[in-house]
Amino acid sequence: MPVGVVRTPEEELAWERAKELARRQYPEATGARYYRIVMTIYKKMTGYEPAGRRRKTRF
Repeated sequence: MPVGVVRTPEEELAWERAKELARRQYPEATGARYYRIVMTIYKKMTGYEPAGRRRKTRF
């Protein structure tokens, strides 16, 4: 689990689910390729954006 990305218990559950989906969809993936697949699934599931790129809401 990447510490800089997964911070809350809810995000940890999403990370575990992304790993499960990656194992089912790409059983041959290992190492760095597996990590990239998991990270891509996780980001799509959570709508993740890096801290510097988050939109600020103006009121």
